[in-house]
Amino acid sequence: MPYQAEMSGPAQRPRLRTKTGCLTCKNRRKKCDEERPACHRCRYSGYTCQWPTTDDLIDRRYSSHPARRKSTSPAPSTATAESNDTQQLSISRKDQYSDNSVTDATVSRSSEAAAHQLLCHDLESVLARHFVDRYYALLLLPSCHPEYYHGWINEIQELMLQHKCLRSSVLACAASHLHFVDASPQMQELSLTYYSAAIRGLSEVLARASSQLENHNGLLMSIILLYLHGCMGRGTYNDIPRHVNAAIRILKLRLMERPLSTSISRPFDRLAVESVLYQVFLVTMGSWCGGRLERVAYTFDAAFWLRAENLLAQSMLFRIPSTSISTNSPVLGVPLDLFKLVLSIKRLWESPFGQLDAETLDELRTELEEWERTILGPPQSPSDSNYEIYRDATALYVLVASLLVQQLQLCEGGGHAEGIGIGPPGPVPPGCWQIEKAMIILQNHEHDVDWARCYIGNWPVYTLGFFVATPEDIQLVRDDMRRRWNLMRFSQLERFRNDLEATWTQRNGMSCEA
Repeated sequence: MPYQAEMSGPAQRPRLRTKTGCLTCKNRRKKCDEERPACHRCRYSGYTCQWPTTDDLIDRRYSSHPARRKSTSPAPSTATAESNDTQQLSISRKDQYSDNSVTDATVSRSSEAAAHQLLCHDLESVLARHFVDRYYALLLLPSCHPEYYHGWINEIQELMLQHKCLRSSVLACAASHLHFVDASPQMQELSLTYYSAAIRGLSEVLARASSQLENHNGLLMSIILLYLHGCMGRGTYNDIPRHVNAAIRILKLRLMERPLSTSISRPFDRLAVESVLYQVFLVTMGSWCGGRLERVAYTFDAAFWLRAENLLAQSMLFRIPSTSISTNSPVLGVPLDLFKLVLSIKRLWESPFGQLDAETLDELRTELEEWERTILGPPQSPSDSNYEIYRDATALYVLVASLLVQQLQLCEGGGHAEGIGIGPPGPVPPGCWQIEKAMIILQNHEHDVDWARCYIGNWPVYTLGFFVATPEDIQLVRDDMRRRWNLMRFSQLERFRNDLEATWTQRNGMSCEA
């Protein structure tokens, strides 16, 4: 509601309506809902909501009548000023001191609910600003097309004003990240509070809407942020599968079960598909040490993966021949075929000993040889500033896959069986060509901030840590993971680092005993 002119009797001076809302929205040329003390747009966009002062709202038509202004001035003994949130009363009391001086004291009658609301508004502004300025940049690849990067954050900021579930999801992710950045236990509690509010908000949306949920961008965005909270935050890791499955159902309705849906035409749709596929990859791969890391049961949806792969292959929205794959890939960055190859290897890795499919293993070995040739050839000239990041991340996925298949072949031939399904991969000789090439990659990026801030290298560097054996190679992996943690502050990295350190410590103890 617009701020009404105050005419509460002869003691009040004529005042004007704000008309255009707060000064912040006026300067940004945005529509303001004029909610006090901070409007919705400023509050959830992280801006300081500034309003006209009391003097600015005085009707200047009365400025030429000083006599009238003087006659209508409120008497000090009866002055009472009221606002929307607080009421203040001026009273006098006689202090019991030696000089018997009389002082004026101001007693606040603001309600506890109003004060709490004001504090919440300020805190939510801080969280929203942190999401926009710090957290969001960590969710997408640095060189993706601006339509992906700016389009999604702009739509998030618009829709979170309308949908409580999306707003709560944004605030949950921001508070969770601040918990790691500032080592604040209170932020973790707040994050879980917003997370619960987002779940309730989603339930309300589902209860109200009877159809067309697949077109509800705010709903899909909220679900994406909730599984990201599980991956990057703390305390909701086990909820990832149900959020991923919910997102898959929406994408099937939106893109795969319509007669004319043969490609992706909107940037957010491609972003959502890639985000879900990457999360499917992470949750399916899980950890190499189930006893030390959280593990969740997830059923891989091969049919969805295949249909999503076909959709992405036919949807080159911003593909430019002279740029890397990441220009048209906001989340994956690495070829989807390579992700699928690694997933197939992991399924064989978890097969019970004695039940390895030799034919499937041979097929994977043949496919892997093609990938190995691409990274062993002469390096191509960089076509954009981030080319080396994606080239080297892809190479790490290939090298890790090669080492995994190598150990699977040893197990098939009667070698050590303990690596199958019950523990992490074992160390390999330092002279192994895959390790030598991987260490060169890590050495080349020792001082590369963009490399350490790019999440697509998290999983292959983590897995590489199980194969290294020498103190020098272990330190290279440890330093790379530490830089990633310092720049991203994802709980995924905390779990990965703890898992590696526990494995290295255990191996060192075993070698000492031997």
